[in-house]
Amino acid sequence: MENNAIAGTPTPPSTNNIAGTTTPPPSNNNATKGESSNDEHLIDIDTLVWNDTDEASNARERTPSIPKIPTALRNSQNQKLPGWFKPNVISIGPYYYGQKDYQEAQKLKSGHAKKFIEESQQEKDVLYLKIKKKTPELRKCYDNKAIWECYDNKTKGEMSDRKLATIFLLDGCFLLHFINYSSKKDGSDILGFTNHEMAHIKEDLFLLENQLPYKVLKLLFKDAKNSKPSMEEKIKDFVASHVPFPRGIRVKEVNPKPCHLLHYLQGVILGKPVTISPTQKQDEEDDGRGRGRPEWHSCENVHELRKVDIHFKSSPTSYLTDISFEPLFGTTGCLKLPTISMNASTMIIFLNLVAFESSDTTNNLGVISYLCFLDSLIARWDDVKELQAAGILRNFFGEQRDVAQFFNNVCSKLVPNPSAYEDVKLQIQSHVDRHHNCRLRKWHVQCKQKYFSSPWSLMALTAAVIGLSLTAIQTYTSVFPL
Repeated sequence: MENNAIAGTPTPPSTNNIAGTTTPPPSNNNATKGESSNDEHLIDIDTLVWNDTDEASNARERTPSIPKIPTALRNSQNQKLPGWFKPNVISIGPYYYGQKDYQEAQKLKSGHAKKFIEESQQEKDVLYLKIKKKTPELRKCYDNKAIWECYDNKTKGEMSDRKLATIFLLDGCFLLHFINYSSKKDGSDILGFTNHEMAHIKEDLFLLENQLPYKVLKLLFKDAKNSKPSMEEKIKDFVASHVPFPRGIRVKEVNPKPCHLLHYLQGVILGKPVTISPTQKQDEEDDGRGRGRPEWHSCENVHELRKVDIHFKSSPTSYLTDISFEPLFGTTGCLKLPTISMNASTMIIFLNLVAFESSDTTNNLGVISYLCFLDSLIARWDDVKELQAAGILRNFFGEQRDVAQFFNNVCSKLVPNPSAYEDVKLQIQSHVDRHHNCRLRKWHVQCKQKYFSSPWSLMALTAAVIGLSLTAIQTYTSVFPL
């Protein structure tokens, strides 16, 4: 028989199987039945393994920009965390479409969508056809399997491009109309939502699984008329108003191609790439030459850094990347960190950004790296207290222990960029080493913390000095009377 079977039939001596192993020649009739079976089994395994590898590689390349929440975060032991990924009032996009919890808000979308289309002086059918044409491309922004699993449990059918285009049109027009009026004083009255609903909707619009591709929004406002300022400016201001910092951020440069609003927000709060030292840049280049990737090194916690006379101060800006260390007078140091407000909304934003960065194949780990840096500083509740006193943390979440527990729980399994803040960490470590190697510095810090750490200790020291001085004067006058 000249033709070879597909699975496991012996081939000529010069032919190799998939794994590169030469198979027995056809003239070999002495092989036992068991050996033949083993050969067939080996080829099947090799074929299966290589096919699976190819599929896994292709799946990795197709990682969507709006993925589902990673399993590790969704199944967190903290019972509060899973609830911070699911919308409260309104669903955007296909993942939560049609679910009962959002039916009431769903009814209001069409009215808002019509108003946006009328005010922008566009035709509904024209907008629909523009989106329908791009829907096969836009579908790739999502986990396609998750779309039809979440969509219709009755028919078990995949969501059609027609249905998906309708969702994009309705949700996109609603979203732009909401952004257009939400910042106005009478915005809640115009939109028909209570203040409570408005607050929750704003949170819902920055959840990872509740995103629309930014390309959809651009298609919808590209030809809009009578929009002053432009819709892009309104979106920029809307995103900037949700930055979790008390001072806010003045947005100058934005990501020219954000994937969605959450990605837009990530770029705004980072402001610039996480700082990487020249040494670490060289290390990363050497990684490709086999010298290995640098590892993340944590800092000492706040309590330990205070022992070596390192103080804390808020940074001049609120960007997460604005972290610096400044030596002072050769004996002390100042670590500057951006001021953040810790409340439920801040934590929801951080968690969804963590989920996005955990799924992002571009390895942009700016928010994760910041949280891990802050987590290394916070080991106990009194570390939170120290950062509060320095004006770095503004706690509106609860007890100081709750804030410390949030960072410790969330960051326990995160993998940050090992090069993030490397210059700052090296400067801090150098300061700590100099302190431990110098007895005079230790004595100076001990005296400072013992006698000048509070007004009461300073008053006690002053009283003791005055008492000793008066005693000395009295002794002198008794020995040498005037």
